[in-house]
Amino acid sequence: MPKNPMNPVPKSQGQKYLARWSQDSDAKKRLLTKPVVSASILLVLLACFSTDSVSALDAGQWVTLAAMQIPRQETGAARIGNTVYVVGGLLDGPGLSATNTVEVYDVDANSWSFIPPMPAALDHMAAVAINGKLHVIGGYSANFQSRSDMYIYDPVGNQWSTGPSLPSARGACWAVEHGGRIYLFGGRDSAGATRRTTFIFDPGTNMWSTGADMPTAREHLTAAALGDFIYVIGGRNGPSNSLNERYDPANNSWMTMAPMPTARAAAATAALYGRLWVAGGETPMLFSVNEVYDPETNTWDTDTPMPVPRHGISAVALEDRILCPGGGVIQGLDASNHVDAFVPPSPVPAMSGVGLVGFALLLGVVGATRIRNAPPRERGRSVPTSADAIGLTEISR
Repeated sequence: MPKNPMNPVPKSQGQKYLARWSQDSDAKKRLLTKPVVSASILLVLLACFSTDSVSALDAGQWVTLAAMQIPRQETGAARIGNTVYVVGGLLDGPGLSATNTVEVYDVDANSWSFIPPMPAALDHMAAVAINGKLHVIGGYSANFQSRSDMYIYDPVGNQWSTGPSLPSARGACWAVEHGGRIYLFGGRDSAGATRRTTFIFDPGTNMWSTGADMPTAREHLTAAALGDFIYVIGGRNGPSNSLNERYDPANNSWMTMAPMPTARAAAATAALYGRLWVAGGETPMLFSVNEVYDPETNTWDTDTPMPVPRHGISAVALEDRILCPGGGVIQGLDASNHVDAFVPPSPVPAMSGVGLVGFALLLGVVGATRIRNAPPRERGRSVPTSADAIGLTEISR
């Protein structure tokens, strides 16, 4: 008799199941509990695995994306939704002039467009997105003069406004958002001195305040927020450094962490999948190195280097990759419109210690249940230790 495609069980076999069901009460129990036990096992298995502990399958890879319309370096960049804003920067030409143009990257369309320019031409500024608005802070104007201005772009109204100025002018600084506030670190003041200051902006009060100073003064530094902390990495005050200093906003305190393997400044830094990637940079040379920091172990490792080495990049973390727009392809010079993204290896779940204990307990409970529901002739046997003991093989029977 041909099989019915809507019923994969042959009729004769179905009749056997019905006969067994009507004659054997123990069989009824086992047939009813098999799918329940199997489903329970699957749920516990899922619960036992935790993505808090991740491991990399292999090295990440770089992908080339649509180029920007204007070559630029020493920019600021920030993300709002699926849009990335790249502001200002240095252009090639006499005197490495700054620009007030702003390019917008559409992540979904992989395309670039312009929005209204900033109120001033700037480079080496900080750019941060908070509360759905883009904040451009400090930076250099003509002749590398540090500025204290803050300009705010509202995508809804498609217009710029002026916010409260920094307590002191800063160029070649870096800022991140954490816990609804903006934290701006280091940079050079109007006299050209390299500072170790921490400035904090609260949008709720629309005011700046001062936090604990960094342990080390530096400019051309980078930073990224990860978990409860902000990691301020690299930079220079003369020679480049490999510093990794962690700021705790809750306690307004600093701690020195494991340094980068490669000292450099003006690198691209972003946090993704619970780790920090630092790519490229300059001084004393142009770097292609890409190093990854794990805050859980306080250790560094190397990953796939940049195919187009660059410096002066503001990296932006997307959902599954790190966008690196523009930058200089010669130390200190030669702005580029090249755009690529680093795609880290996706995290894979690892079974936690709690999960292992839970799974072991599950095996014991299911094994005991099987013995209790077994026919009297089977209760004296030892508990099976194979997959069949917990009903896994019965799914395919």
